Amino acid sequence: MTSRPVFVNQALSARLEATEAAQIEALAREVATRVPARRAAVAAIAGGRAAFVAPHARLSRAVGLGLSGPVEARDVEALEDFYASRGTAARILVSPFAHPSLLARLGERGFRLDSLDTVLVRHLAPAVEAHAPEPAAHSGVVVRRAAREEASAWVAASLSAFATPDEPPSDRADIFEAGFHVPGAAYFLASSIAGPVAGVGAVYVHERVALLFAGGTLAAHRGRGVQRALIDARLPYARDAGCDLAYSVAEAGSTSQRNLERAGLVAIYSQAMLIKSFA
Repeated sequence: MTSRPVFVNQALSARLEATEAAQIEALAREVATRVPARRAAVAAIAGGRAAFVAPHARLSRAVGLGLSGPVEARDVEALEDFYASRGTAARILVSPFAHPSLLARLGERGFRLDSLDTVLVRHLAPAVEAHAPEPAAHSGVVVRRAAREEASAWVAASLSAFATPDEPPSDRADIFEAGFHVPGAAYFLASSIAGPVAGVGAVYVHERVALLFAGGTLAAHRGRGVQRALIDARLPYARDAGCDLAYSVAEAGSTSQRNLERAGLVAIYSQAMLIKSFA
């Protein structure tokens, strides 16, 4: 696939934010249906979406606010009420192209900057001919799409890939497994040839935009091209699904960012996570 230059403007950011808003809304609705004890919910606020799937989870966040016009104080109050009533901090992702009133209102209400991640984008050339995007081989790594009945295995591998030594085991496997039922989402497994699972990744397609997310490599397989293989498998999948744009979000300066850039994605701006905790 060839790529063309990315021109960054408000319209592009709005497409990306709308994709992420659609994803978190769809996930919250699936969790609400399949794991009712989680009390998952979603609310439309200031042109964006606020989703809740579990207390103190980064997936419980708002996105897309302020891209369709000014944000009022009542909008931020509604955001606070949505999360405070569910016993968790309010988290919101903010695009640099959001209306300036969004940051002004968040500042007035005591939100603070929590993190800055890098948004990377590439255009996808139209498919010349139909072909099956899987399995894909890359440097001895085989990538294939995970079947729905493999959800628990995919989630177990993902939790292992993202675990830190001093972190307790996650109790949110049911939330991630619900994601396998989200329309437009596809999950991928990577392994060495005839070997165990080495890494995972996923893609969500919405209105011709593909969000690459959840890319992780198990510790024993790092440095062997697993993440690049997962990226190289998901880009053709997105193109064949009719997407003309693919994007991902990575920690600034991380290995993930470098792998995405090597695959032709271009860093276009930083996305801010702001947070407000409640006593």
